[in-house]
Amino acid sequence: MALYPRLLFYVYPYFLLFCFLMLERGFLLRIYLDNCCYNRIFDDRSNIKNYLEREAVLIIMQKAFEGEFELVGSDILEIEISKIHNPFKRKDISGIYHVLLSDTIFISTDIKERAIEIQKLSNIKAFDSLHLASAEFGADILITTDIKFLRNSQRMKTNIEVKNPIDFVMEVFACDTDD
Repeated sequence: MALYPRLLFYVYPYFLLFCFLMLERGFLLRIYLDNCCYNRIFDDRSNIKNYLEREAVLIIMQKAFEGEFELVGSDILEIEISKIHNPFKRKDISGIYHVLLSDTIFISTDIKERAIEIQKLSNIKAFDSLHLASAEFGADILITTDIKFLRNSQRMKTNIEVKNPIDFVMEVFACDTDD
């Protein structure tokens, strides 16, 4: 249990304190991966950014599979996955998504209204605003590899933290060393 006190000394102490409290109470962190995270695992690995993000997404997925996190999705995410042009990639991503999914956030009037508000307050596109609004209503953190979406969501006031998978993995697992 010496792991938990060390968490408080990292760059994002409030986020890590929240994770600590959730673990202590027996709740799992609910993570919303947007569509680009599921696609990233099939992207060109010769690009170092793609490679690192891919590995971070795979770590998150592995930890969810092991029961350390809950991966939540939405019906909007399912629609977006269904629009992937390559049928083999679409089938693989859909399979991974459904195996790892713990809960689905269904679009409601509140989510639609929040998505419209997000679009009015920022440069966030329609699907991304629906992802963000859905995550606000049913997740603890939204993870994306879309740099424009990430920057735009961090510029506005949201009810959820939005992170790149590399940053998330570095924050949460930075103290998982035995030295």
